[in-house]
Amino acid sequence: MNENKNVMKKRTINERLKITVIGCGACGNGITAEIQENVLALEGDKSNVSFIGVNTSIEDLDSVRLDHKLHLNNSKGAACNRESAVRDLAESIETILPELQEYIIEDSIIFIVTSLGGGTGSSITPFLASILLESGYRVGIIAVLPSDDESLKIKDNARKTFNEIEELKPQLGSIFFLDNNAADKSKINRTFASLFTSVMCINNSSQDGNMDLAEIEACLTTPSFSIITKTGRGNGNTANIIEILNRSSNIFAKRDDKVVSVIGVSEAVSAKDSNIDMVELRKELGIAPTEFHGYLSASEENVIILSGLTMPYARVDAMSESVENKADIIQNAVKATTQVRAANMSDVFQKSIMGVSAQLKAKPKGLSALEELKARRISK
Repeated sequence: MNENKNVMKKRTINERLKITVIGCGACGNGITAEIQENVLALEGDKSNVSFIGVNTSIEDLDSVRLDHKLHLNNSKGAACNRESAVRDLAESIETILPELQEYIIEDSIIFIVTSLGGGTGSSITPFLASILLESGYRVGIIAVLPSDDESLKIKDNARKTFNEIEELKPQLGSIFFLDNNAADKSKINRTFASLFTSVMCINNSSQDGNMDLAEIEACLTTPSFSIITKTGRGNGNTANIIEILNRSSNIFAKRDDKVVSVIGVSEAVSAKDSNIDMVELRKELGIAPTEFHGYLSASEENVIILSGLTMPYARVDAMSESVENKADIIQNAVKATTQVRAANMSDVFQKSIMGVSAQLKAKPKGLSALEELKARRISK
């Protein structure tokens, strides 16, 4: 127990790295709360980090521990309805935006966290990202892809949200796509929170080379898909890193190819003691035009960041195809709730109420139920 405590004491936050995390919707709030819990357990000054939850559901907001919470428009929730959540955001934005900006750390990198398939997060994340980008903030996204066994509505929401994020991609920083196909949702959330926190603990101090603040920020602000992995001090070798990244249980969406723009490596040991062969790593992960390498991290972890990857198009296309293949089911469901069948019967009392029927048929279209009742009353 004492040994574990001593190890934890070495994990100190990089006090110069400014990060704001905004969770949108229930999933986003949950992941943001996990990151906050991890960060609060670290040593060091945490005044350069902020954690915010935004939601249409007051019940979901109440269920998470976050420093700051914003409820949209006194809404009851979105119930997977993206249009409803956008209306709530539109009606609330002038009120919540100033408060949100108060919670954002000045000059920080903002990460918006969301499920791609829900109602609230999936719909308001692209809008909120656009607003913050237009205001001059640096913005990245942490997004969760639905599993194959989730509903058609969630998958449809997800493909729409992905396309909206894709349009913003050149202006965004890192986009971390987590995949619910990989494992239990709560495990994915905990794992990512741990990985993200490890990035916030990169503190190199070596004459062999260091990942300085600008290089850490470069890894987090390079547009497109990004991945993080880490190992302990004792197993930071090339084979283990590759094995972790290639596991079917890896929490990130599977890469389509070996395209990579930036590789950041923070090692727990010195260059002399390093067991990471960058030549072999490049063969497996791809050759990045830009690489950053630091040694003797105070966290005693080996942290690897891959940034500027090809977006996970194959994963999203497969999900979209599964929705298109069920188009008839979706259309029949819509018909069941919207289509009104014409009555198939004769009026056996037609002659006795001919005068009334003629008056009602002559009424203007679009009458309300109250107006129709009034028309019936007048006809008497």
